[in-house]
Amino acid sequence: MRIALASLSLSIAAWAQAQGEPAEPVDSPPAEQSAAERAVPEGTSEGQRSPQGPPRFIYTVAQTMRGASAPHVDGGGDATTATTRTEFDLVWFVSPQTRAVFQLSNELAFFEFDGAFRLDPVDGDPLSSTNRQNIDVLVSHNIDRRWSVIALGGIGLARERNADVSDSIVWRAGVGTAYQVTENVSLGVSLLAAAEQEGSVEILPLPAIDATIEFDERWTLRLGTLQGARLTYQATDELAFELQSGYNERNFRLDDDGFAPGGVFQDKSIDLRLGANWKPAPGLEVTGGVGSELWRRFKISDSNGDRLRRVETDPTIVLYAGISYRF
Repeated sequence: MRIALASLSLSIAAWAQAQGEPAEPVDSPPAEQSAAERAVPEGTSEGQRSPQGPPRFIYTVAQTMRGASAPHVDGGGDATTATTRTEFDLVWFVSPQTRAVFQLSNELAFFEFDGAFRLDPVDGDPLSSTNRQNIDVLVSHNIDRRWSVIALGGIGLARERNADVSDSIVWRAGVGTAYQVTENVSLGVSLLAAAEQEGSVEILPLPAIDATIEFDERWTLRLGTLQGARLTYQATDELAFELQSGYNERNFRLDDDGFAPGGVFQDKSIDLRLGANWKPAPGLEVTGGVGSELWRRFKISDSNGDRLRRVETDPTIVLYAGISYRF
């Protein structure tokens, strides 16, 4: 199974944990603080709260952009890529123990290859633009102070602009559980089923470890099996600087015009980024920074999933920026 799909699904789970009601801490909270009060994320406005106190719905809209330049592709040539992603998220607090997350996203990617004949022996330029649309739903329920269960599902399209729609459908579904070892460490495992463009359905058990280490009131290190590592320095209440590393993978159905008609294009990378996170107003967040894809690989498979071409690039330069608003 493509780990990217598992990563995406569980990233949504981790995002829901961060944005919604946190799991109850191991240490007992003050008796006067109700579970409903503990469910309110930091910075939640009064307008988001129900008459009883906690928010019922939180909405987030986000726009991110990312550009990367690969100066050298194995076998000759170079590549430039640009990605823009629009996202809408809805968190519904069904109860103090249960929440649901709905996510709609649209991602456009633009590729410009020059002389990459090892990847595309016909003209050295295997594709120009791709798009990916997804609908994802996740439900999380806290059984008790330590145990929680998660169910998720999603469907989408991932294709080159003129690729056949019916051959570009991707989906995933899964269930999982997590155990809160301490307030800052959790262990979990999920059983995920996914279908990519190759047409096969695979099932994979996937362990997860998430930990937060607070060195002091300004320095924090977050580690996740799927989310990577992020070191944060909180300069002020509004401004933070982050050093982050992670893994990315995307697969797209190709159209019928290239040397691999109806095939699949895969883009994998491991990146390291340094950026700033600024919150100039309640609910508003602006990010930006620079980094490098330390390792990046492009692969083309035929319509049956058999590999045709695979190349790696030299480390790339990456620029990224984003803006989001929660209300």
